[in-house]
Amino acid sequence: MVDVPATVVRSAFAAGARLRHARVFHPNGVYLSGRLHAEYEFEHLFGSGERAVIARLSKGTGLPGPVPDVLGFAFRVLDRDDNPWDFALATTGRSTLGRFVFTVATGWSRARYGGLMPYRFGDSMPTWVFAEPDAAQPKTASIDVLEEYLLAHEVHFDLVGSPITGPTRKLAGITLRSAQGAEHRTDYFDPMLNHPAEVAMVPKAVRQLREFAYAGSRQGRGEAD
Repeated sequence: MVDVPATVVRSAFAAGARLRHARVFHPNGVYLSGRLHAEYEFEHLFGSGERAVIARLSKGTGLPGPVPDVLGFAFRVLDRDDNPWDFALATTGRSTLGRFVFTVATGWSRARYGGLMPYRFGDSMPTWVFAEPDAAQPKTASIDVLEEYLLAHEVHFDLVGSPITGPTRKLAGITLRSAQGAEHRTDYFDPMLNHPAEVAMVPKAVRQLREFAYAGSRQGRGEAD
């Protein structure tokens, strides 16, 4: 029975990517590069010291100018073994239930990026990962304004882990600036392919559907599966 949803989801996302000649969601964005510094208790996953990061901030449906949109924050960090670890986050609610729903944000400084699905780090309880921006980022959702801001400023994010019950913990801090062309080696981030072996999204059934969607999008863009 898995073959049926796999075929449907892969085909739908492949068709969407072919029609747009780009990703199905978050087609327009700003490219960044910088460093991630993990908190001590998470260095066994991210590695110690400053880890190289490339990232992308984007608008989910590509609405023009300052029009509010679902905002996206995707990034790749080199993990403790210098292998790529991808995160693909978008603006969600902040409550226990709200974390399960993508939400529209009115500005980059007001965004809170989450992934809907929680992670399991080793044997830990399911934990949602959120990225919280610094308050100095533009208060509008305009990509043009963000690009202008990045000409003179860096942007900062706190990466935090939040289980349904229990305290929210800081995982890492991320500092980014506008990327030069040679620094940004990819336009696509795939959390289903790129992650440490002991890290997984849960539950498995939903994770599989998301894997089919990413595979379909790669197929539609003409990339190898």
